[in-house]
Amino acid sequence: MKARILTYPERTRWNEFAAACPHGSILQSYEWGELKGLFGWQPVRLVLEDNGQIRAGISLLQREIPLIKHSFFYAPRGPLVDLADKELLHELLDAVEEEAERRRVISLKIDPEISEAAALELGVIKNSGFEKARKQVQPRATILLDLRRSEEELLKSFEEKTRYNIRLAAKKGVRIVEEKDPAGVARFYEIYRQTAARDGFLIHPESYYQKIRELIFGAGLGSNFVAYYEGKPVAAVIVFVFGKKLWYMYGASASEYRNVMPNHLLHWEIIKWAQARGVETYDLWGIPANPSEGHPLYGVYRFKKGFAGETVRYIGAYDFPYSPLYYHLLENGLIFWQNLRSLITKGKIEDSLGE
Repeated sequence: MKARILTYPERTRWNEFAAACPHGSILQSYEWGELKGLFGWQPVRLVLEDNGQIRAGISLLQREIPLIKHSFFYAPRGPLVDLADKELLHELLDAVEEEAERRRVISLKIDPEISEAAALELGVIKNSGFEKARKQVQPRATILLDLRRSEEELLKSFEEKTRYNIRLAAKKGVRIVEEKDPAGVARFYEIYRQTAARDGFLIHPESYYQKIRELIFGAGLGSNFVAYYEGKPVAAVIVFVFGKKLWYMYGASASEYRNVMPNHLLHWEIIKWAQARGVETYDLWGIPANPSEGHPLYGVYRFKKGFAGETVRYIGAYDFPYSPLYYHLLENGLIFWQNLRSLITKGKIEDSLGE
């Protein structure tokens, strides 16, 4: 088996491999790495090949740690390997460790889309030297909606209140428009900025979402949808599509006109849009792993639950320390900084990914 790093001319080959993996994710796509490369990360795509065929791979994001001239690796929703195959996983991890030594990397973080019920795969990860991370990067739980049904069957499967709200929005004249041009993304961002201020979470600057438009939308891997009421944009959603799967990545809603339920119709139109393109699964993205009324995402959970998909809980983030001393010191420092930033910006230490 040969290990090597893929380069830009092979981006299509990488995406075809990643999209075909059972737990492949848009966050392991070539374009996601390129996006993060514009905002402080360095992408690295490493593969194991056998007779010219990719057997396993991992898209890594490298981030330098200020002052100490070391870095860490993060593989969002990676690695892309059969985690039940201990020998193949270890061969891939050995190749990653060799690259880590060259780059002065102190740890590797992974958070694959592997169910917490997958005892064999989880056992292999733990027995390979990984430690459960103290904080999550991506949501550990989600709701997956099977789109391999007719519109009538899907609509009938939704909770009664969700069906009612979809029809109410249509009756009130809410209109859904696909707008993946710069002006459409700017409209999304204006509503998203209002949403973040109202609900107390941090967002990137508009330039980040415009780069999503350039890199992700430009590669045919996503789009932006805006809901209008009486000619005014009142809600918007950015979705990503990779292989046969669609992800609800960013959602925004204005404080006004929430009574006309634009978000319900917005997702219903997105579902129909996805079905027309052969998408089989709609990943509604983050929900609390253990929903309760006091959780900051409980309202989001109730909304998404109305679409009556399957709730899935993943194993979450795991870290492999190459330098245990550095790793534990810096992990404590990073968590302290994140808590301090949350306290300063939101007035509270609260993690929406917490359980």
